[in-house]
Amino acid sequence: MKTKTLISLLIVALGLAGIGAYSTLTKAGAGADGPTTAPAAAAPSRTDPESSARVNVKALTSNLEFLGDKPALTGHPLLIEFWATWCPPCRASIAHLNDLHKKYHDRGLEIVGITGEDKVVVERFRARTPMDYVVALDANQALASEFQVEAIPQAWLFDKDGRVIWSGHPMQLDEQTIVLVLPSHPKT
Repeated sequence: MKTKTLISLLIVALGLAGIGAYSTLTKAGAGADGPTTAPAAAAPSRTDPESSARVNVKALTSNLEFLGDKPALTGHPLLIEFWATWCPPCRASIAHLNDLHKKYHDRGLEIVGITGEDKVVVERFRARTPMDYVVALDANQALASEFQVEAIPQAWLFDKDGRVIWSGHPMQLDEQTIVLVLPSHPKT
C-alpha cells in the first residue's frame, strides 16, 4: 500500500494531469530502487505514408486479448494507444478517443486501447469510465516491447495498408491527419 501512495504522490508532484510536456511513470521503467520516470515519447508526426514502414496489423494484434468482440483490423485505418488505468494522462485522453471513435468509426477508423493490466482491473475501470472504442490486453507486454513503449499514453496511426502515418501523444493527433487515412466514402 505504501508503494501505491508513493506513486500517487509522485504523480501529483510531477503534475501529470496536464497535457503537454510531462513525465509518466512506467512499470517497465521500474528499477531496483523502485519506479522511475521516463519522458513521454513524442515522435515526430508522419504524414508521408510511402516513407513509413509497413506493419502487419494482423500479426500486431495476434497476441492481444480483446475485451468484447475482436474487430476486423486489416484493411482499415487503425489507431492504437498504449495506456493504463492508473495513468492520469491516459485517463484524460479517453474522452478525446471516444470523440474520435464517434466521429470517424463509421468512416472506417478502428481505435484500440492496449493495456498490460489485469483483465479484472480493466473491466472494473471500464464500468466506471466508458470507453466506446475497442480495448485489448497485452498480458505479457510483448506488443509494448515491440513498439518500445517507454511512456504512456503513446499512440500510432496506421493507414489501411498498415503504414505508420503518425505517432505521439493521443491528444496531439489532429483530425487533419486522421482524414488522410480515411477512405473517400463512408463505410456501408
